[in-house]
Amino acid sequence: MLMNTKTKVILSFITVFLLGGISGYLVRDTLLVKEQYAHSERFSGNEDRNGTRFENEQERREHRQRMRERAQNRLIEYLSLEENQQEEFFSLLHTYHTDIRDSVRTIRDLEDSFIREHYDEFKIDLSDLLNQQQLNRMDRFFHPDSVRYNRANRDHRN
Repeated sequence: MLMNTKTKVILSFITVFLLGGISGYLVRDTLLVKEQYAHSERFSGNEDRNGTRFENEQERREHRQRMRERAQNRLIEYLSLEENQQEEFFSLLHTYHTDIRDSVRTIRDLEDSFIREHYDEFKIDLSDLLNQQQLNRMDRFFHPDSVRYNRANRDHRN
């Protein structure tokens, strides 16, 4: 079956739209937390994500350490960890957390590359159909960076 250009454009548009929706759904919370943290760091300087104010970086580090210790103590109590279990448990938990974080980062990087590559192909396919001004306008709405930027700004306004 031979597809004409119009069919290819429509299918490409639908594919990019679906990929964008799926990727947005999968990484939305991760990006929001990251963006909120960056927003907090950028504008408040001496506050953490929860609005706690710190006089200096040392105070911030000490606060984070206390929060980690509280979380560990809750886990020790909740799991009824014996003293001889605690060190290995938290070592394995740290390894697990690090592996998951690194894997998610790798997946996100692959996803970003995949989306950008397909968007670039989509844009090339459209270059015969749309003029440069239309392509630029489309970029402001559909380009992966624009989608992420617009979503972050929309969520901060709410």
